[in-house]
Amino acid sequence: MANGDFSQKKAEAPGGFDAGSYRPQAESAPARSLTPAQEKLAGLEKALPAPLKQQAAAALLALVIVAGSVVGVGGAKLRGRYNEAKSWYSVGVAADNGYTLSEELTERAFTAANVITSALNTQGLGSDSPEVTQAQQTLEQFEDCQAQLDEGEGSMHAMYEANAALDSAIDQLYAKMQELAEDPLNMGAVQTQYGRFNSAGTILGSLHYNEEVTRYQGETGGFPANLLGALFGIEEVELFA
Repeated sequence: MANGDFSQKKAEAPGGFDAGSYRPQAESAPARSLTPAQEKLAGLEKALPAPLKQQAAAALLALVIVAGSVVGVGGAKLRGRYNEAKSWYSVGVAADNGYTLSEELTERAFTAANVITSALNTQGLGSDSPEVTQAQQTLEQFEDCQAQLDEGEGSMHAMYEANAALDSAIDQLYAKMQELAEDPLNMGAVQTQYGRFNSAGTILGSLHYNEEVTRYQGETGGFPANLLGALFGIEEVELFA
């Protein structure tokens, strides 16, 4: 008697379909609608032959790369020009032959303090004198403005105003000292300090800083420099006025 094959065979579905391999398909996300402009561009792209599509994509990529390079180089040049202009306060401009705003303002503060010290030792003045008090307060404000500029902050306009106020206060104080002096035309050491104070003020008025800043503002104030300046966070360089 022949041995029978009693192994059970799994029934196959017609056409080789295995019901066990069936998995429900995930629902696809709804397609995003295009704007009218995007629909027009898509239609134009479909109408292009395949070689032209590739050329258009390559041209667009090249344009993006070139634009990025131009912006980067332009921004770097503008940043360098800004750093140069910002340094004029402390290093001066070429036309001024080594004279700088920073040094002359420091000279003004130093000599003003010496005039005030002399006034404190002058009979009839002293610390309670309104002229001395005004000069001291004005000098403090002047030095505060100068310290802020030295730290890269502050305002050139505020410094200009503080310098004008100090000029007036020291003039009034020195005039009062002359009233009390035996010889108003021969005031000794304080006369020398007052002369240096005024000399520094004269130099400040003759510096070419404002001319260079005005030229710089003309170079960087128009398009596309103003746009690049905004993109790269480049601030304004102020006049001393």
